[in-house]
Amino acid sequence: MSKLNAAERKARDNARFSQRVDERRVKGEDVVAYVLGNKLAFKFLTKPERHEFKQREAALEEEAKLKKQQAFELKTEQELEKAEAAFTVPEE
Repeated sequence: MSKLNAAERKARDNARFSQRVDERRVKGEDVVAYVLGNKLAFKFLTKPERHEFKQREAALEEEAKLKKQQAFELKTEQELEKAEAAFTVPEE
């Protein structure tokens, strides 16, 4: 098998992504979900699909941001409780 140069690889990959997006569209599957998982297929979405992709991507980013903030707050709270416990004298 001969090695492909960069342009040939890019053309091959674009053809594959285009085909996969079209197959999913024909089957009635969620094309936007596929693109969320594989951002290289973004350029093969239609304009309404791109709009939905951007909305869903923003929602996912906001959700991830909230989870990260909650984890940080929980960690901070645990560290604060640990520090307070170290300075608290046990009552007898």
